[in-house]
Amino acid sequence: MLEQLSIHAFLEKENIKTDTGIPLDFHDHQYMWDIYRDFSPKQAIRKAAQITMSTCAILKAFWIAKNRGMDLIYTLPTESDRNTFVGGKVNRIIAQNPVLQEWTKDKDSIEQKQIGNNIIHYRGTWVSRAAIMVPSDLNIYDEVDTSNQSNIELYATRLQHSKYGWEWVFSHPSAPGFGIDRYWQKSDQKHWLIKCDNNHEQYLSWPDSINQEKEIYQCKVCGIELNDDNRRKGRWAKKKGCENAEYSGYWISLLMCSWVSAKKILDYHKEKTEEYFYNRVLGLPFVGGGNKLTWEDFAKNLTTNIITPAENEPCVMGIDTGLKLDYVLGSREGLFYHAEAKDYNELDNLMKRWKRMIAVIDAGGDLIGSRKFKERWQGRVYLGYFRGADKKGEEIFTWGKGDEHYTVAIDRERGIQLAVDYFRDGRIPVQGTEEDWHDYWTDWDNLTRIRIEDPKTMRFKGFKWVRSGRDHRALATVLWLAGLHKFGYNKAEFIGEREKIAVPVAPHITPDMRTRALTPAGQDIVQATLEQLKKGEESDWRNI
Repeated sequence: MLEQLSIHAFLEKENIKTDTGIPLDFHDHQYMWDIYRDFSPKQAIRKAAQITMSTCAILKAFWIAKNRGMDLIYTLPTESDRNTFVGGKVNRIIAQNPVLQEWTKDKDSIEQKQIGNNIIHYRGTWVSRAAIMVPSDLNIYDEVDTSNQSNIELYATRLQHSKYGWEWVFSHPSAPGFGIDRYWQKSDQKHWLIKCDNNHEQYLSWPDSINQEKEIYQCKVCGIELNDDNRRKGRWAKKKGCENAEYSGYWISLLMCSWVSAKKILDYHKEKTEEYFYNRVLGLPFVGGGNKLTWEDFAKNLTTNIITPAENEPCVMGIDTGLKLDYVLGSREGLFYHAEAKDYNELDNLMKRWKRMIAVIDAGGDLIGSRKFKERWQGRVYLGYFRGADKKGEEIFTWGKGDEHYTVAIDRERGIQLAVDYFRDGRIPVQGTEEDWHDYWTDWDNLTRIRIEDPKTMRFKGFKWVRSGRDHRALATVLWLAGLHKFGYNKAEFIGEREKIAVPVAPHITPDMRTRALTPAGQDIVQATLEQLKKGEESDWRNI
């Protein structure tokens, strides 16, 4: 039958209704027509809020399970989100449509819906065990930007034994290169093209497509008004050069929605934060307010003015543990080295090299090794514990007392933010070149700060730093900062060409410090000493 081959034939034949009981209608949602019938194995939809994408995903999931015989995993950020979504959206759509009631009569719960011989599993992404329990042919990741990125990767492994292995991803974006934007960049990046009455084809964009004085939509070419019908009728076009991309991608903004007036867009711009406006109105990623440590912000800390402590001078090592041992070395003069240790012997050699160096080591990644390291270097090693958001007004770094003297509890979110802010302000000299520190920075680039909102009230609850790849040396830097704050190495005086100043970590790097180059002989000494350091050999940094 035609409705088994065409989802649009099915929607029409069964007179499918939305969760509110309104018949599905594409008059004001013509941009959704092609998305409904798109069954590409890989899809990425970067969208604004409230554009009916969840309804589309729910109905496509039911139809594909019934007519293609596929098992699905449908994820929401948390189990609470899952419960709200299934109870308040999925179940209401089922209740409004007799055909869906018939399809789900054998097994219908919050966690799964059985459609014939196949099942749709609804899961949250912040519980690891939920990601490894069931196989799947198609994973649908809803609101991927606020999901646990590590567990999204775990869910992807559930596709390995399927002959399909499909993935559909959609979300309003957060920051560039994170979440949905990562998938979008691998897509054909389709834009919705419309025409004005003078036949000029274009896509709608901010601010060029709105006349702010007249509060109307306008043609970007000739300036005449675009009416609702102009915006309603359009076509999807792939971006030139992206035609053969891995993902079928769509970008949906509220400017495309005929029921959203130009005045409403201007009100959003006036009343909402810039981040909200870009992410939820324009459907675009946004970098601002310290949401990412960009390369530009990091690179302004680089200096060839190498000031490395002598063996009797204080310095700090921050160590992130886990499958590997990533560490950073620095003093009150800033960071001077980063690496991955082969084993704890390398860390021991560093402790021997600097007699007054203290180390702050992550206590959660390697429970046994970190504690043995602490015992070998009693009085010089502190166990660092990353904790959740502070609710009692405590410091970012809370040092233990009594039996817990050699411990520090670190507010993870505020600790990362502190380091990002220091880098953005140019307060942490980073000794070396772009080549020396680019790999280090990529760990920071994998961290993005996202807004956390109450899913029911949409009220702002706070920020959370989430990772999309390895972040070990970024966390090692937070541990290093904890050590600096503990021992007051950040209260140094600097003399010479600059007047004496006291700063949170290190002085603002001046232009002369950034451009001052070592002599060729000095560069050779630096390179030779770094090699000695890596091997755990003795070296005399005072020659530099």
